[in-house]
Amino acid sequence: MCGLLPILWKPASADPWSVTPRLGISADYETNPGLHTIDVRAEEHVAALFNVPLTYDSDGIECAVTPSGRVSNASGYSSLASNYFHLDAISQFAGNRSSATLQGQLARDSSLYFIGGLVNGVGVRRDTEAATGEYTYFMSARSQLQFDASWSEVRFDQPAHATILVDYRYINAGPTFAYQLSERNTLKLIGSYGHYESLNGLSHSNAESAQLAFVRQLTELWTLSASGGYSRAANSQTAEVFVPPFFLVPETIKSNQNGTVYAASLTRQGERFNLSAGITRALQPTGFAYLLRQDSYTVTTAFVQSVRWDYQLNAALQKQQLPQFGGAVGSQRYTYAQWTVNWHWTSQWTLSLHAMRLSNRYGSPAVGPSSTGVRVDVTRQFLRTDL
Repeated sequence: MCGLLPILWKPASADPWSVTPRLGISADYETNPGLHTIDVRAEEHVAALFNVPLTYDSDGIECAVTPSGRVSNASGYSSLASNYFHLDAISQFAGNRSSATLQGQLARDSSLYFIGGLVNGVGVRRDTEAATGEYTYFMSARSQLQFDASWSEVRFDQPAHATILVDYRYINAGPTFAYQLSERNTLKLIGSYGHYESLNGLSHSNAESAQLAFVRQLTELWTLSASGGYSRAANSQTAEVFVPPFFLVPETIKSNQNGTVYAASLTRQGERFNLSAGITRALQPTGFAYLLRQDSYTVTTAFVQSVRWDYQLNAALQKQQLPQFGGAVGSQRYTYAQWTVNWHWTSQWTLSLHAMRLSNRYGSPAVGPSSTGVRVDVTRQFLRTDL
């Protein structure tokens, strides 16, 4: 992993090291930033934004360390307008027949905003440590073997009596074999193993999956990819059961999640208009006791009208099956959409307008808090400075 220590002894004129800061200010308005079902309150906030990538690029090695964050007049982590801080690092190595990528992240943010599907309207501080690695070996002109591995640990700062979210650790690894059938067609075999455990030691899941994937280059601009297979997960949870008259006896309850997993996507990469649409079904780690089955539908578009104007649309629908204590299954549906207009005043100054809508439906009887918001950002991209 590319670190910060080499900066201390590198000469000031070392060209491979550079920094390209991006700073900005933001003003936002949300109708229900806490995603409350009762006592709904609108809020407005102002914030400072920063993104400061430090990069190294030389002799087939690329590294970047990027601190980024949001500092506003809001306090706490119970709303969509919460502050956050991320420290991301990535290193890439390229050889004649192989390549490798290592990534790491430290993050402090809100469970409401950054967890993907919302956690039943519970907004608390979330601390994340994560690392991923990818190694690719090019066996021949047509075939390659790739191995991926990841580790993450997530902790939630919630009241001691709250049991909605569970601190957890997740490890995932697996190989991918790809063979290029023709100039436009590629076939892949994908394997995966995941181990999920709560940090309190009361629950864990072991999951395996195998998929067959096909990638088709439809035209120079359009690409279609699809995969499908089978997954199984064995879950266990320990609880204390009361045995009259005075005893609490630990008991382990086991359950299984077996079924199909799949993914399909259609992408377009052009000079002015890009589009990506996809659907997936997979087992995902969250702040619940086990892995959960998640169905995702996403659409992302970007259109460049001119040098000064461009537009973006991001939309997502997530449906989640939540295994609960005793083998029961709950459900949750999360929708999100954001439309963005960027006006590039100069090559360095950008004015952005964002319109957002998100909602979450969960529980029995079902409740569905939602929020609509607008945000204006003014950012300045500084020129690259060699260190």
